[in-house]
Amino acid sequence: MSIRDLMGLIRSEEYRVLAENFLSLSTLQVLVYIIPFITLPYLTRVLGVYNYGLVNFAIAFNTYFIIITDYGFNLSAVREISVNREDPHRVSEIFSSVMLIKGILATLSFCILLLVILNIPRFSVNWQVYTFAFGLVIGNVIFPTWFYQGMERMKYITVLNVLTNLIFLAAIFIFIRRPSDYLYVPLLQSMGTLTAGVISQWIIRTRFNVRFHLPPLRTVYETFRDSTQFFLSRVSVSIYTGSNSFFLGLFAGNTAVGTTRSAEELYTAAQGLYSPLIAVTYPYMAKTH
Repeated sequence: MSIRDLMGLIRSEEYRVLAENFLSLSTLQVLVYIIPFITLPYLTRVLGVYNYGLVNFAIAFNTYFIIITDYGFNLSAVREISVNREDPHRVSEIFSSVMLIKGILATLSFCILLLVILNIPRFSVNWQVYTFAFGLVIGNVIFPTWFYQGMERMKYITVLNVLTNLIFLAAIFIFIRRPSDYLYVPLLQSMGTLTAGVISQWIIRTRFNVRFHLPPLRTVYETFRDSTQFFLSRVSVSIYTGSNSFFLGLFAGNTAVGTTRSAEELYTAAQGLYSPLIAVTYPYMAKTH
């Protein structure tokens, strides 16, 4: 490739979109990296290691439901939206099918959560924490990151996440003042995620003119089937990487979770610094190649 061709590529619309998306997600990732450095010392000091561990154990448990409701759509739906983005009817059909499936999976997940709370004493004694943490599952369902990735409009993801993270950060210092306030941590985090999800749905409806409707059963089945291969290929990795806090809490107690999670939050934030590159290039490659 000549220098002239390279300069033409850099000035192209596709390159501009890729650069804008990469900058947006990189900004978000930097925020994700910084927040634990601010909240971690405060929460561990105010709540105590045990209560901090309990909160993280509840969130870790609900992470399994997030894996279930994601069901591989963060790959399959991104690809389908990216390929069909010029067809508004098809985009609405994909969006509606995925949201319907995720809604059904979220309902099943909540039923499982209720069964666990009602039948296992360890969960029933702190049922409020697990219930509040389930708000993260609902927020993840109604915030269709996969849609914005497929449309290559990552700036919306960044703006909404930065806004809700800053609100959550301020709320932590306002409402968390004593050890008994540990219940508010998952509640505040869930409220931030839910707020971002509601706003994101409004943006999709008004800016992209995509509306939810009941799609044909065959379309729903095909969407579910096509995503199954992605779900099965990634679920083992997701469970492996996300199970540390859960199994540590089961066998070693909440104090151990609090101690370990304090270190984990720092290195996982740094580990995610390369994720914007993957998130940006995947929909572009799906559409062009």
